[in-house]
Amino acid sequence: MEDIFDTPFDSIKNPYESFYHGLVNSKIWLCSELEHAIHIKQMHNPALHILACWHNLLAFMLITRRPGFYGVIHGYDIDPEAIDVANKITNTWQHDYPKVYNQVLDINNTDFSSQGTESIFINCSVDQLDSTKWFETISNGRMVCLQATDVQDSTEPWLVKQTTKDINELKERFQLSEVLYEGVREVNYHTLKYNRFMLIGIK
Repeated sequence: MEDIFDTPFDSIKNPYESFYHGLVNSKIWLCSELEHAIHIKQMHNPALHILACWHNLLAFMLITRRPGFYGVIHGYDIDPEAIDVANKITNTWQHDYPKVYNQVLDINNTDFSSQGTESIFINCSVDQLDSTKWFETISNGRMVCLQATDVQDSTEPWLVKQTTKDINELKERFQLSEVLYEGVREVNYHTLKYNRFMLIGIK
Protein backbone atom coordinates (compact mmCIF):
# COMPACT_ATOMS: atom_id res chain seq x y z
CA MET A 1 0.00 0.00 0.00
CA GLU A 2 1.16 3.52 -0.77
CA ASP A 3 2.68 5.32 2.21
CA ILE A 4 0.68 8.30 3.44
CA PHE A 5 3.64 10.61 2.87
CA ASP A 6 5.31 8.85 -0.06
CA THR A 7 5.83 12.14 -1.92
CA PRO A 8 9.50 13.18 -1.71
CA PHE A 9 10.11 15.63 1.14
CA ASP A 10 11.89 18.13 -1.08
CA SER A 11 8.69 18.56 -3.11
CA ILE A 12 6.60 19.60 -0.08
CA LYS A 13 7.41 22.68 2.03
CA ASN A 14 6.56 20.88 5.27
CA PRO A 15 4.43 17.73 5.06
CA TYR A 16 3.74 17.72 8.80
CA GLU A 17 2.96 21.41 9.39
CA SER A 18 -0.80 20.78 9.56
CA PHE A 19 -0.14 18.63 12.66
CA TYR A 20 1.45 21.48 14.63
CA HIS A 21 0.20 22.19 18.15
CA GLY A 22 -1.73 25.41 17.49
CA LEU A 23 -3.41 24.10 14.36
CA VAL A 24 -4.50 20.80 15.92
CA ASN A 25 -5.80 22.51 19.06
CA SER A 26 -7.82 25.00 17.00
CA LYS A 27 -9.42 22.10 15.14
CA ILE A 28 -10.25 20.22 18.35
CA TRP A 29 -11.97 23.41 19.54
CA LEU A 30 -13.83 23.66 16.23
CA CYS A 31 -14.96 20.01 16.32
CA SER A 32 -16.39 20.38 19.82
CA GLU A 33 -18.29 23.61 19.20
CA LEU A 34 -19.52 22.57 15.75
CA GLU A 35 -20.91 19.31 17.13
CA HIS A 36 -22.81 21.34 19.72
CA ALA A 37 -24.15 23.78 17.11
CA ILE A 38 -25.35 20.89 14.92
CA HIS A 39 -27.16 19.44 17.95
CA ILE A 40 -28.81 22.80 18.72
CA LYS A 41 -30.11 23.14 15.15
CA GLN A 42 -31.15 19.45 15.07
CA MET A 43 -29.34 18.77 11.80
CA HIS A 44 -29.08 15.14 10.72
CA ASN A 45 -26.11 13.86 8.69
CA PRO A 46 -25.19 17.30 7.33
CA ALA A 47 -22.94 17.72 4.31
CA LEU A 48 -19.74 19.54 5.26
CA HIS A 49 -17.86 21.80 2.86
CA ILE A 50 -14.36 22.55 4.16
CA LEU A 51 -13.06 25.54 2.20
CA ALA A 52 -9.31 26.09 1.82
CA CYS A 53 -8.97 22.67 3.44
CA TRP A 54 -5.18 22.35 2.99
CA HIS A 55 -4.33 18.73 4.03
CA ASN A 56 -7.90 18.27 5.33
CA LEU A 57 -6.79 17.03 8.71
CA LEU A 58 -10.05 18.56 9.94
CA ALA A 59 -12.11 15.97 8.04
CA PHE A 60 -10.03 13.19 9.63
CA MET A 61 -10.63 14.63 13.11
CA LEU A 62 -14.35 15.25 12.63
CA ILE A 63 -15.04 11.71 11.43
CA THR A 64 -12.89 9.91 13.99
CA ARG A 65 -14.57 11.88 16.81
CA ARG A 66 -18.12 11.21 15.58
CA PRO A 67 -18.35 8.33 13.07
CA GLY A 68 -21.64 8.39 11.19
CA PHE A 69 -22.45 11.93 12.38
CA TYR A 70 -21.91 13.48 8.93
CA GLY A 71 -23.41 12.55 5.58
CA VAL A 72 -20.48 13.54 3.37
CA ILE A 73 -17.45 15.81 3.58
CA HIS A 74 -16.09 17.87 0.69
CA GLY A 75 -12.66 19.49 0.92
CA TYR A 76 -11.57 22.23 -1.47
CA ASP A 77 -8.14 23.81 -1.91
CA ILE A 78 -6.46 25.66 -4.75
CA ASP A 79 -3.14 23.85 -4.19
CA PRO A 80 -2.88 20.47 -5.99
CA GLU A 81 -0.04 19.33 -3.70
CA ALA A 82 -2.20 20.00 -0.63
CA ILE A 83 -5.07 17.99 -2.12
CA ASP A 84 -2.67 15.14 -2.89
CA VAL A 85 -1.74 14.97 0.81
CA ALA A 86 -5.39 15.39 1.83
CA ASN A 87 -6.35 12.36 -0.26
CA LYS A 88 -3.77 10.28 1.61
CA ILE A 89 -4.82 11.47 5.06
CA THR A 90 -8.50 10.79 4.34
CA ASN A 91 -7.94 7.65 2.26
CA THR A 92 -10.07 5.49 4.59
CA TRP A 93 -13.18 7.51 3.74
CA GLN A 94 -12.65 7.22 0.03
CA HIS A 95 -13.75 3.65 0.66
CA ASP A 96 -15.89 3.83 3.81
CA TYR A 97 -18.84 5.95 4.93
CA PRO A 98 -19.06 8.90 5.20
CA LYS A 99 -17.25 9.66 1.99
CA VAL A 100 -14.61 12.40 1.84
CA TYR A 101 -14.07 14.06 -1.53
CA ASN A 102 -11.08 16.39 -1.87
CA GLN A 103 -10.96 18.64 -4.90
CA VAL A 104 -8.62 21.23 -6.39
CA LEU A 105 -10.81 24.34 -6.54
CA ASP A 106 -10.58 28.12 -6.40
CA ILE A 107 -13.32 28.83 -3.85
CA ASN A 108 -13.42 32.52 -4.78
CA ASN A 109 -14.51 31.53 -8.28
CA THR A 110 -17.08 28.96 -7.20
CA ASP A 111 -20.81 29.37 -6.66
CA PHE A 112 -21.95 27.51 -3.53
CA SER A 113 -25.57 28.70 -3.71
CA SER A 114 -26.90 25.38 -5.00
CA GLN A 115 -25.86 23.42 -1.91
CA GLY A 116 -28.76 22.08 0.18
CA THR A 117 -30.21 23.27 3.47
CA GLU A 118 -28.30 20.61 5.44
CA SER A 119 -24.97 22.00 4.24
CA ILE A 120 -22.34 23.48 6.55
CA PHE A 121 -19.48 25.64 5.28
CA ILE A 122 -16.21 25.70 7.23
CA ASN A 123 -13.30 28.04 6.58
CA CYS A 124 -10.35 28.14 8.99
CA SER A 125 -8.22 30.23 6.62
CA VAL A 126 -10.23 33.41 6.06
CA ASP A 127 -7.18 35.57 6.82
CA GLN A 128 -5.16 33.87 4.07
CA LEU A 129 -7.75 34.80 1.44
CA ASP A 130 -7.82 38.16 -0.36
CA SER A 131 -11.56 38.06 -1.06
CA THR A 132 -14.88 37.13 0.54
CA LYS A 133 -16.51 36.10 -2.74
CA TRP A 134 -16.79 32.52 -1.48
CA PHE A 135 -18.94 33.71 1.44
CA GLU A 136 -21.16 35.86 -0.75
CA THR A 137 -22.27 32.85 -2.83
CA ILE A 138 -23.35 30.80 0.20
CA SER A 139 -27.15 30.90 0.46
CA ASN A 140 -28.87 32.51 3.41
CA GLY A 141 -29.97 29.99 6.03
CA ARG A 142 -26.82 27.88 5.76
CA MET A 143 -24.60 27.20 8.76
CA VAL A 144 -21.05 28.53 8.60
CA CYS A 145 -18.03 28.04 10.84
CA LEU A 146 -15.14 30.49 10.54
CA GLN A 147 -11.73 30.86 12.16
CA ALA A 148 -9.16 33.66 11.90
CA THR A 149 -6.26 35.05 13.93
CA ASP A 150 -5.01 38.52 14.82
CA VAL A 151 -1.62 37.80 13.22
CA GLN A 152 -0.64 40.50 10.72
CA ASP A 153 2.33 38.77 9.07
CA SER A 154 2.07 38.51 5.28
CA THR A 155 5.23 36.37 4.97
CA GLU A 156 5.68 32.59 5.26
CA PRO A 157 4.21 30.68 6.97
CA TRP A 158 1.29 33.00 7.88
CA LEU A 159 0.63 34.60 4.47
CA VAL A 160 -2.04 36.88 5.95
CA LYS A 161 -3.98 38.84 3.33
CA GLN A 162 -6.91 40.06 5.47
CA THR A 163 -6.06 41.08 9.02
CA THR A 164 -8.57 40.62 11.85
CA LYS A 165 -8.04 42.61 15.04
CA ASP A 166 -10.80 41.00 17.13
CA ILE A 167 -13.95 38.84 17.06
CA ASN A 168 -16.14 41.89 16.39
CA GLU A 169 -14.29 42.64 13.17
CA LEU A 170 -14.78 39.03 12.09
CA LYS A 171 -18.51 39.33 12.82
CA GLU A 172 -18.70 42.58 10.86
CA ARG A 173 -16.96 41.09 7.84
CA PHE A 174 -19.11 37.94 7.83
CA GLN A 175 -22.55 39.01 8.94
CA LEU A 176 -24.81 36.26 10.21
CA SER A 177 -28.54 36.22 10.90
CA GLU A 178 -27.95 34.06 14.00
CA VAL A 179 -24.78 33.56 16.01
CA LEU A 180 -24.59 30.15 17.65
CA TYR A 181 -21.08 30.48 19.03
CA GLU A 182 -18.32 33.07 19.22
CA GLY A 183 -15.07 32.70 21.07
CA VAL A 184 -11.42 33.64 21.40
CA ARG A 185 -8.47 31.42 22.30
CA GLU A 186 -5.04 32.77 23.16
CA VAL A 187 -2.08 30.83 21.80
CA ASN A 188 1.07 31.64 23.79
CA TYR A 189 4.50 30.19 23.07
CA HIS A 190 6.27 33.00 25.01
CA THR A 191 8.29 33.93 21.91
CA LEU A 192 5.06 34.11 19.90
CA LYS A 193 1.58 35.00 21.10
CA TYR A 194 -1.62 35.51 19.14
CA ASN A 195 -5.39 35.11 19.38
CA ARG A 196 -7.54 32.77 17.33
CA PHE A 197 -11.19 33.69 16.79
CA MET A 198 -14.07 31.37 15.95
CA LEU A 199 -17.58 32.18 14.78
CA ILE A 200 -20.37 29.66 14.14
CA GLY A 201 -23.82 30.67 13.03
CA ILE A 202 -26.47 30.89 10.35
CA LYS A 203 -25.91 33.19 7.39
